Amino acid sequence: MTVRALTGLAALQALYLVVGACLLFALRGWSLRLLGLAYLLGVAALGITWTILLAAGVPFGPATIVAAAVALAGGGAAVGRRRGFRLAGPRLTVGRAALGAALGAAAAGVYLEGLFRAARLLGLFSFDGWAFWVTRGKAVYYFHGFDEQVFRAVPHPSYPPVVPILDAAAFTAMGGADVVTLHVQYWFFTAAFVAGAAGLLSRHVPPWVLWPSLLLVLVLPRMRTHVLAEQADILLDYLVVLAATLVALWLVDRQQWRLGAATVLLCGAVLVKREGMVFAGCVLAAGLVASAPVRRRAWPRLALCGLAVVVVGLPWRIWYRAHGIEGELGTGGLRDVFSRHTLDSLRLALDVLWDSGLWSVVPAVGVAAVVLAALWGSRAHAAFAGVLVLLLTLAGASTSVVFPEIGVSADEAVNPIVRLTAGTAIALSCLTPLLLTGVWSGRATRDRAGPSPVA
Repeated sequence: MTVRALTGLAALQALYLVVGACLLFALRGWSLRLLGLAYLLGVAALGITWTILLAAGVPFGPATIVAAAVALAGGGAAVGRRRGFRLAGPRLTVGRAALGAALGAAAAGVYLEGLFRAARLLGLFSFDGWAFWVTRGKAVYYFHGFDEQVFRAVPHPSYPPVVPILDAAAFTAMGGADVVTLHVQYWFFTAAFVAGAAGLLSRHVPPWVLWPSLLLVLVLPRMRTHVLAEQADILLDYLVVLAATLVALWLVDRQQWRLGAATVLLCGAVLVKREGMVFAGCVLAAGLVASAPVRRRAWPRLALCGLAVVVVGLPWRIWYRAHGIEGELGTGGLRDVFSRHTLDSLRLALDVLWDSGLWSVVPAVGVAAVVLAALWGSRAHAAFAGVLVLLLTLAGASTSVVFPEIGVSADEAVNPIVRLTAGTAIALSCLTPLLLTGVWSGRATRDRAGPSPVA
């Protein structure tokens, strides 16, 4: 059963990769460097497609899994060929930068190898995992769709369904509801995120800046204990942070494929967890602020991205409303917003963000990088990162404001603020190398130009 489960699960991950690579081929052409991004694009795109099909009543099973994958992969390949893209081999470079990248990748590989060993035999211990995420995944697997009775009986019945659907697809590939081997799928998410972030930033950031920051993400105290939890939070963070990285790069080079890929990732995030809509709004709002100097060209494209994010969540919302499931809009009122409870929630969000026992030095270094970039680096990147961190922090605090019955506490059994702050820390880890590289480049440019003339 173990070999069968691992083989089937690996085949499913290869399917995600093929679909994502074809979609990426449609956006910008083939790139071996971006395979990590391609994998998560495949996860997001298939998650969206499967959600729409299940909400329409299509039975979920091997035929649905394969048919959706073939349609997306075939469509992406056809669009890419029509746009004139061609398959090309990888370009190999030799030098100090290549050596640094190889050492960083090797260090990440060693850590991920150990993490894989842990994932192989990890039990289902997290409360949210066995209470409703995996339970809903089993319901999709056994009943071949959204079962109203099960979805209504578990906690948070209106939570988006992509993670349960991904779990159901894994059970189908493994040949049974193996909740132990299922952890390996979450290992693939982490490996793909590291590869995706490295692939996106490697052309813009020297390896001696990039890889220490990415490796730090893996060994953050909070990440070490929760990276394999069978919950939606970690996948949500990966999708949102990679989308934010794409938007940050798009702000400078205006390559439209970046915004297209970011749109797919944000649409997937919306169907991963309820906070996905808020986090996507934070990314797009930060993009609007940072692109204000060129708003006539940038804002319409960001608005289209926002429209897609809103529209893609409608099929699931229509399904659960049609079946009488409430949407958990919150119990707080306007009076709760203008109260001491709000100030306490903001203070808690800042305390959690600056907790070195959770996020090490990432917030301090990240905020310093934002300030340095605003003074001497890329002001577009500084504005984007600064506004994004501010909005994500407010989003974390808003949970206990919208639901005033939630205690103002960092205890995860009481308040989800720690899980919500993880995305901010991971985003800073990815954006900090970009910010510091801009500072270094600006300094080098000023040194070559010499001192400014005195009036």
